[in-house]
Amino acid sequence: MAPEPNDTWTLRHATAWVFTANGRLDRPVVLAGDSGTGLAALAEGAHHGAYSLISELTARGHDLILLALPEDGSMTGDGGIVQNTVTRALAERHGDAPLTVGGTGQGALAARYALAGMEYQRLDHGTGVFFSHNGAAPELEDEAELSRMGERPRIPAFLRLVDDGAADGLTEDLVDGTITGKPDPGGPLLSEEYGTWLLDRLPR
Repeated sequence: MAPEPNDTWTLRHATAWVFTANGRLDRPVVLAGDSGTGLAALAEGAHHGAYSLISELTARGHDLILLALPEDGSMTGDGGIVQNTVTRALAERHGDAPLTVGGTGQGALAARYALAGMEYQRLDHGTGVFFSHNGAAPELEDEAELSRMGERPRIPAFLRLVDDGAADGLTEDLVDGTITGKPDPGGPLLSEEYGTWLLDRLPR
């Protein structure tokens, strides 16, 4: 069972749970879940018995913001929710440590669009690392929108975590680092292999 969050953010069309390492936001990690994955299920996956991403992040001094996206969202609509979450994280962050922003499934695609869109609008997202875990492949109309914004956020390092055989619409020229592993249905949100690889590459 996941620990109780330190804070709950009520956002437009979404809710986020905040797990802090030291009682306040110092080094925020924003993770958007796949479409329709409720916060309780998202938190349980992030605190799975096989690997607890929450525990590992907070042990290293990072704070986790888990964001649940609506079931019938779109890349642009979900991207707006991620942008709002990033803006709030920046407003409540103590100090100037860069954010880490990413997601899994549709959440990864929404985060990719959100950060690319902020750069396109010349808005400071304060993000040092973007990560995509089994990111959803964009639909045809989404591809056109992403292309207009440069395909990907350019400022942060772009890290890709993808299961063997998964199609996320990304090519190696778009990412700065990739780890590929075996799918683990019903397991933790991120496997220990994925989690350790990602944590070792977060801003210190």
